Amino acid sequence: MGKKGSGYQYSYNAQISVDSDNGIIVGQHISQHANDKQEVKPALEAIAEATDNASIGKMSEDNGYYSGPNLQAFDDANIDAYMATDRQEKPATEGLEDSDRKFVKADFIYHEADDSFTCPAGEKLIYNTASKAKHKSYRVSKDICRDCPLRKRCSGDDNKDPGKVIRTDRHEAIRQAMNRKMETKEAKAVYERRKVIAEPPFGQIKNSGFRGFSVRGKEKVAGEFSLVCSAYNFKKIVKLVSTGSIRLEEAKRLKMAA
Repeated sequence: MGKKGSGYQYSYNAQISVDSDNGIIVGQHISQHANDKQEVKPALEAIAEATDNASIGKMSEDNGYYSGPNLQAFDDANIDAYMATDRQEKPATEGLEDSDRKFVKADFIYHEADDSFTCPAGEKLIYNTASKAKHKSYRVSKDICRDCPLRKRCSGDDNKDPGKVIRTDRHEAIRQAMNRKMETKEAKAVYERRKVIAEPPFGQIKNSGFRGFSVRGKEKVAGEFSLVCSAYNFKKIVKLVSTGSIRLEEAKRLKMAA
């Protein structure tokens, strides 16, 4: 439920998974999460249900899905995922030696073996294992940071709390793996196709006249969205058959997302 003016409006997060070969919706679900950072696991479950557990080779997602839980869901399912990394995770365009820019997280080297970071000055950032906070905070001793010649580029001019802090979660290792992967030419080429796979169905659904749900309640909304996706799939399959892109026998084997 989201606030609108002086009142509230019911809001739902509609999710679809699209087959890259034919543009068919192979999985769909509704959630009430405000963002997509928890949507991979239910998406995989929806695909499995709609396709009788068909194997998934590759999947790509925009950076709205970039989160530890989503990355872990792909890792657990052993899926070759391509996820645009969050802006804060990306390396800076300028090198450390070529400018006096502020340090970014990518300038700190992560060590999976002992779960630590090393800063550009060579100091180790560790976290308090006794902390019960949801996110893990890594830092160097304040005294070391206070005397560091790179302090202004790292944690600023605040002498009261000069220590640099990096906050992350228990999924840092797979975050780092995805960051490295998405810097390769191969990964960028795979991800480039995402915009012509996942985005057109939503545009076509809207152009067909569907602009909002006509019912309330998650269960009813899920049913309505299932019908919307089924209608899209029927139109898509008819077009594919009529243009000769697929044979009628193949069309009969395609599973509906509903």
